[in-house]
Amino acid sequence: MMLLIKNTNVFNGNDGTLLEAVNIVINNNRIETISHQPINEAGFEQVIHATGHTVMPGLIDAHVHISLSAAPHVLDTMTREEIAIRSAKVAEGMLMRGFTSVRDVAGNTIGLKTAIDSGYAVGPRIFPSQAAISQTSGHSDYRQNRGQQRLRGHEDSPLMKTGAFTIADGRAEVLKAVREQLFMGASQIKIMAGGGASSTFDPLDTLQYTLDELKAAVEAASDYGTYVAAHIHTTPAMKRAAEAGIMSFEHATIMDDEIAQIIKEKGIFVIPSYFTSSLIAERKIPLGSESLYQKTERVGKAMLKSADLIKKYEIDNLCFGTDCVGDLGVHATQSHELAAIEQVFDTLTALRMATSNCAKLFNLSTYQHPYQDGTLGEIAEGAYADLLIIEGNPLEGVACVVNPETQKVIMKDGIIYKNTLPQ
Repeated sequence: MMLLIKNTNVFNGNDGTLLEAVNIVINNNRIETISHQPINEAGFEQVIHATGHTVMPGLIDAHVHISLSAAPHVLDTMTREEIAIRSAKVAEGMLMRGFTSVRDVAGNTIGLKTAIDSGYAVGPRIFPSQAAISQTSGHSDYRQNRGQQRLRGHEDSPLMKTGAFTIADGRAEVLKAVREQLFMGASQIKIMAGGGASSTFDPLDTLQYTLDELKAAVEAASDYGTYVAAHIHTTPAMKRAAEAGIMSFEHATIMDDEIAQIIKEKGIFVIPSYFTSSLIAERKIPLGSESLYQKTERVGKAMLKSADLIKKYEIDNLCFGTDCVGDLGVHATQSHELAAIEQVFDTLTALRMATSNCAKLFNLSTYQHPYQDGTLGEIAEGAYADLLIIEGNPLEGVACVVNPETQKVIMKDGIIYKNTLPQ
């Protein structure tokens, strides 16, 4: 299909200059032409008149949990089929908020991804990690009580049997677990390298996985051309993960100057989640126990302090990630993270974190990248036609980007999913 967007402004996803009064030709699922020259409407199957509006890349969320649509103790009561149906609803909501690509970092989402890519479901492009891998009594060990003690092998809780989490202890098991996720279609690997706020039996300050085990994960992922993302909060855990070669720090909450310098020098990506942390710290997300709330309050308070170190050491490999876990109401807050980042940093940083920076991170997947035939996160000739048309100028503030009233058009892969512009 040939589509023409006429007389629009463009934020390209990279810099702070707004390209004004251009015409964009979409050929099937790619941006073919961006030109100041007039383009005759004849021959186009659809023409969108976008005077006074801005075309920008579709939003990208690098830390989602599509299949975790309830608190862990609630998911424990659900069948795989119920979780799959709920996941499809969560994914559709993400796309209809303007998120055209997401990276799922703990969830059995390869089936949903395949269904979306083949047109049987509606949702964003998905970069699946499949099961998040951790040690016994680590952040992926979601047994809900000690009555679920393992007496033989790896008997798991109902939630763990859904494929969102898996346990591996020792080099050999870690290698096998990583390779299993790659077999299942993971584009990157998610590992738990330290304590978590939402799990019961791993204190926040625990170091999870030895250096040798972390290196095993990195080696197995690297052999398949991709990288490891680590759930991680504390400085000692971050130092060990950096030494192992992990390139994506999810949360990176409790920093000090030394690890901030290491992150900058090694080019490690950092994916904070300011709004979700504040929600949890304010006890607006049900977690199930007082001890979990105490951990999350600590995380929420530390997150803003780490932002000061990110600014001090000019860490620019920052990506947008929401870490929403819960029902549809929680996932509906996804867009609020953009405003939270704008308040912590600035407008351009927020926009780049949710577009081109995420695409740069995803490119670490190399030949495991499921959408490597085109460019994501940018408005450029040859890029995928994943874009939004916004009433207003995003560079003047992100409010117009996330407001459904000013978010006029949502396009993914050249297909229009929303269009409220006058016809």
